[in-house]
Amino acid sequence: MRWDERTVCMTLRDSRRARLCGGLIEGKLSEAEAASILGLSVRHVRRLKSRVKEEGDGGVIHRSRGRASPRRTPDSTRAEVERLYRETYSGWNIQHFSEWLSSEHKMTLSRETLRQILIHDESRPKHRAGKRHHKCRAPRGREGELLQWDTSIHAWLGEEGEKAVLIAAIDDATKKIIWAEFFEHDGLIENLTVLRAIVRKYGICNALYADGSSKFFPPDDEEIKAKERGDRKEFTQFGRVADELGIKMIRAGSPQAKGRVERSFRTDQDRLVKELALKGIKTRREANRYLRQRFIPHYNRRFAVAAADPYPFWDKPEKPFDELNMFCIKDTRIVQNDLTISVDGERWQIHSGVRSGQEVELRMRLDRSVHIYKKDKEVGYSRIKRVADAASD
Repeated sequence: MRWDERTVCMTLRDSRRARLCGGLIEGKLSEAEAASILGLSVRHVRRLKSRVKEEGDGGVIHRSRGRASPRRTPDSTRAEVERLYRETYSGWNIQHFSEWLSSEHKMTLSRETLRQILIHDESRPKHRAGKRHHKCRAPRGREGELLQWDTSIHAWLGEEGEKAVLIAAIDDATKKIIWAEFFEHDGLIENLTVLRAIVRKYGICNALYADGSSKFFPPDDEEIKAKERGDRKEFTQFGRVADELGIKMIRAGSPQAKGRVERSFRTDQDRLVKELALKGIKTRREANRYLRQRFIPHYNRRFAVAAADPYPFWDKPEKPFDELNMFCIKDTRIVQNDLTISVDGERWQIHSGVRSGQEVELRMRLDRSVHIYKKDKEVGYSRIKRVADAASD
């Protein structure tokens, strides 16, 4: 289509330029005067005057007006983007959709281009930036110096999938997901499992920043009673393991204090949920495999930053230690005259190595097996069947 065959509308500025060019042609003012009035160069005014002579008032209209940009995204590509978003990625945010178009469909489009293509799609999420009311805290300088620890209860696997909670540890210095794993429950065994995985992969961190849950910190009144008695600091089972490893436990006063892990969960609840649904993942086992193989590596490449100090804090023990008896739940019992102990209403018979009145220690390992120790030596035992149980057999 030729430029003079297009239908375009003249603006007020165009009309003014056409009138002044008419005055130039009639000799009513000079090119310098017209240039001063229009704020243009004399050369450009001369060009406009020539076009008006040849084409009339329409000569002042820019040649590209009403014409599609040569850099415009092809209609076929726009249609394909709209189809993919409508059929496969409905509800995904623009940045997330852009990354998957590039990695999965080899279509590299800017975020703004996608926003313009999908601007009228009702399923596109629209977020408003929230107001910040808390004081900003500078991140720690080294990776492993402080881990922010939390659990997110969410419909991770959809209504038809297995129940799942996500326990995660985020590095304060780099925003990196150090470890994340799905479990059925947010219990002590599950949190100790995550801690063991981190120690195995990276080493021992300096400190953990967690909420005031009773899994991590004793109630305030218990700490007060311990101080009044002059006892050593009270620990929960998780706190005891952390103390034995040399990890400091820091109690967070509010969710905002754990900003990095909270923001990570918001991203996970948006991106991870959609990716798991896209892949048809409904079980915790498959979800954990996807976390390790795809999501966490991509998340860390996309969102992690370099620490201020390039030397990480991780402390890797020079000598191997007894993981089985480190990452476990410990409790004590007093041996009775018949060499039995009471556990959850049951009687357990100790076979040998103890005397009545002595103290033994129950250790529940992460596989939930229970072992009995007298000091550091394991002793055998058997559970005594109750009369009702024996009768039912």
